[in-house]
Amino acid sequence: MWSRFILLLIAVVALPAAAEANVVWPAALLTERLLAWWIIGASLVIEALFVWAAFRLPFWKTVWATLAANAVSAAVGLFLLPFLGILLEASLQGSGIATKIDWDAFSLAGWIATFAIAVAFNLAIELAVFRYGYGLRIGRWAAGLILLANVITVGLALVSLDVVPNEGYREISPGIVGE
Repeated sequence: MWSRFILLLIAVVALPAAAEANVVWPAALLTERLLAWWIIGASLVIEALFVWAAFRLPFWKTVWATLAANAVSAAVGLFLLPFLGILLEASLQGSGIATKIDWDAFSLAGWIATFAIAVAFNLAIELAVFRYGYGLRIGRWAAGLILLANVITVGLALVSLDVVPNEGYREISPGIVGE
């Protein structure tokens, strides 16, 4: 039991070192940025406002629901979001579509696809937490507001890669803001 815990602890501690590996793709960079403390703080405030507007919960229940949804999304997304990015890249390269549409992982299309995957992933996880963890009814209005919150927060993380690029990867930032 303790040996598994120690191995897990070592893996979690070593994870930032693994993120510095030479193999990189947009989903890995975006995942790293989504976990930056200042993106998390801004995202929690933004999303709490949208959660309140969507469900009209009391203040503390809004805070806890927002924290819970984002904690689950971050925990699962830490591993699954980069995997989905690799899966997208592999499927486009493996099928030959990449050469037909002049696909490059770090092209604007690659960053847009990564953005869309991250938003869809976060939306699905957060709505599941609200529905099954808090028993909230998810109508079109609530889903639309949570979608908008995720577009804003993931968009903030994506644009921040241009404004404050990851060290060592300045040349492959999204190019959304421009020079």
